[in-house]
Amino acid sequence: MHLGPTHHERFYWRDGSTIFLVDNTLYKLHMSLLEPHSIVLRDMFTMPAAASGSDESVQEGDSDDSITVRKLDNLLIWFHRVDLTVLDVSALTDILELALFLQWDTARHFAIQVLKDSGLTASHRLSLAISYRIPDWIELAFKDLMDTPPQTFTTEDSMLLGQHIMMLIMTMQAAICHHRLLVAYNLLKLRHHDIACVKQSATCQCNWETA
Repeated sequence: MHLGPTHHERFYWRDGSTIFLVDNTLYKLHMSLLEPHSIVLRDMFTMPAAASGSDESVQEGDSDDSITVRKLDNLLIWFHRVDLTVLDVSALTDILELALFLQWDTARHFAIQVLKDSGLTASHRLSLAISYRIPDWIELAFKDLMDTPPQTFTTEDSMLLGQHIMMLIMTMQAAICHHRLLVAYNLLKLRHHDIACVKQSATCQCNWETA
């Protein structure tokens, strides 16, 4: 037996202005509150409606495959300040992803700031930085990964970073290790002061400064 869409238990507001269908769940939201924050939502409701009968027409209650119930719930929990304590790393990542899709800057900045202080591993930070365009995280995460002993990398690290980045990190770590060994076993000839410096102090000082 096929059941039709059901109202969301929390986010189907009686006085809402616009109905969204996500998976098999209907949301009735106040677009006058939401659209000022999102470029995508604002453009969606200011574009001229498509001609009646056109395949491209968008009706209230249409569904978008880029949005899931879980992701939209987490975004709305943040927006309506329902209970921010339930927003764990997974939920914050949902907000980050949906904020990028909807071009919602305040939601994006919120998720980035909270995730920044959530104790993410370097692999997780680099993965999020690449996936969701957070350039400020890339350099520090990469440096942390370069300082990570190769034997401590986990399967989760490999899944987060992918084979290409893991190979890049391993190759760079090996190159750095090789360079350190070259320096350790091929010490530079050290300069020492001797009695000649007393008579030629100016020349000696110059040699030290230009060495």
